[in-house]
Amino acid sequence: MFSKSSITKVINAINARRAYYAPIAVDHIKMAISTGNRKIGRVMNVSLPPIATCANCRECMYYCYDIKACMQYPGTVIDARVRNLSILLKSRDEYFARIDAAMNRRRKNKYFRWHVAGDIIDIDYFDRMINNARRHPDFIIWTYTKNYAVVNAWIAANGGTRDALPENMHVMFSEWRGLEMVNPYGMPEFRVVFKSDAAKPDPARVHYCPGNCDICKAACRGCVAGETTYCHEH
Repeated sequence: MFSKSSITKVINAINARRAYYAPIAVDHIKMAISTGNRKIGRVMNVSLPPIATCANCRECMYYCYDIKACMQYPGTVIDARVRNLSILLKSRDEYFARIDAAMNRRRKNKYFRWHVAGDIIDIDYFDRMINNARRHPDFIIWTYTKNYAVVNAWIAANGGTRDALPENMHVMFSEWRGLEMVNPYGMPEFRVVFKSDAAKPDPARVHYCPGNCDICKAACRGCVAGETTYCHEH
């Protein structure tokens, strides 16, 4: 668990980097789109700064693994996250166009995860994520979110069932203790089992997250299939 002072330092570092990129033209900012990492495996992904773009993070930010990464590697991790945010704020069209271009260049391992760090910004951002999935039907795409209200509003405006989402787009509602999850459309959930929890999930009914997306993605199950999944507090 991180202290408030540690969280404040990360927030200040993010804000300082945002100020650095604010006067720089979007064409001169390099976007950070990863082809994978040790945690999630060979999965393309794009991230935004934690906390600054995360809805409902007042509790989980003290446990956030990306806060740890920002503390350990501020010169690379924070910079990469803020570069993406800077492009997004200057031109949403450019932000999503660069992601599309990177996906078009992908010849194998066509899996994409939104937001290893960060979260869905608003309903327009989510709508663009949906359109991205439609433009890339050969990709399996997924995301975790605590911005339940945005997803619920999009579904309500697009037929009122989660079937409105493209088949290749899997959205998991990320649970956290003390946070009310409003889930009227039965979206799949990602749960954290805390060390202090008395009740443990039945592994026959839900998937356990092994911590590397490569393990599940090939079989198209677990998070990739949009089924309820859990992990232990870490």
